[in-house]
Amino acid sequence: MNLHKFVLVGPILGAVFLILGATPDNPSSGKGIASRLSFPYEQGWLGADDAYSVPIGQGKSVWLFGDTFAGDVGNKDRNKTTMVRNSVAVTTCVTDKPCTIQYFWKNQKTPKPRSFFDTGTDEEWYWPMDGYLDGDKLYVSLMIVRNKPGAGPTDPFGFEIAGTRWATITNALAPPDQWKFSIKDLTQKDLWPGSSIVRDGDFVLFYTQASQGEGKGYMIVMRVPVKKMDSPEKNWEYLGKDGNWNAGLPHGDAQHVIDQAISEMSVRYHPSTKKWVAISPGIEFPSKRVIARTADSPIGPWSQPQDVFEFPEMKTTNPIYDKDTFCYATKEHTEFEDGNVVMTYACNSGVIAKVMNTLELYRPQVVVLDVPK
Repeated sequence: MNLHKFVLVGPILGAVFLILGATPDNPSSGKGIASRLSFPYEQGWLGADDAYSVPIGQGKSVWLFGDTFAGDVGNKDRNKTTMVRNSVAVTTCVTDKPCTIQYFWKNQKTPKPRSFFDTGTDEEWYWPMDGYLDGDKLYVSLMIVRNKPGAGPTDPFGFEIAGTRWATITNALAPPDQWKFSIKDLTQKDLWPGSSIVRDGDFVLFYTQASQGEGKGYMIVMRVPVKKMDSPEKNWEYLGKDGNWNAGLPHGDAQHVIDQAISEMSVRYHPSTKKWVAISPGIEFPSKRVIARTADSPIGPWSQPQDVFEFPEMKTTNPIYDKDTFCYATKEHTEFEDGNVVMTYACNSGVIAKVMNTLELYRPQVVVLDVPK
């Protein structure tokens, strides 16, 4: 299983250069812009997962988070927060200065905060996937999530996926609290496009999990012409088993680009090596490792997976380790460095009380790795 969220209702390749954000009040120093990137507990934001980023120019990136602890400014107690289903942030990173960050959600600084992308109901919500910027327009794939029938309030996996929707923000260069956006249906429950979104010539590629039940499935690639991004649901093409692109949605005849179900991942290009790099957790769950695949093309063929990182939180020598800890949400952020892999991940627990009281858990951690060859 590769879809892991925290729900309240409901040999290593190369050296690891640094790990940031290990404690809320201990900034680390290190290498390049990435060494100045962290996710501090401030503005009422006390942790989240997902952490997709979309560069928007002038040293800024939009960050898309999943379930988020949102509370009052100055509060450092998760037990005094509300869990909103998603939030966003904007980081600004300029030379020789610490990166700054500003967080956003709906009804911020009020007693009743809501998700930034809000369904208007607590029975169904969105977890953001990857995004794509075109000029000042930002597109975001949103996973539709709902409570699993019969799941209890303390079940960390008490959810199911109902499909995806498509958010279009028309003024993405403005502060997020001024965004104007619309949301519409994208796919039904068996296809989750947006695990990673990248441009390839005149098309935008969507890495898509074809789900075959809980934790089962494989990755396919769908695409949309760049000029048709306002309506991907009407313009899908998919890579077939014969290597050709076919119009419409697949019907079991799509090429298995990666034989692993990966709801969260990144596919990014490295000019320094002229390779595409796909980052994801290991195939097993819970996985103690991060794996990378490389390819000459964004559609593969992909190399065999190589281990590139071990989660320190899942080592028995780590002070916060226990059998309930698991890590996931591995994403690469190439806007910060090309010569290295700048990756974020998050760790969680199967016991909600541990997450509520362990601030080292459930926040994006930043690591810098060698680029796999």
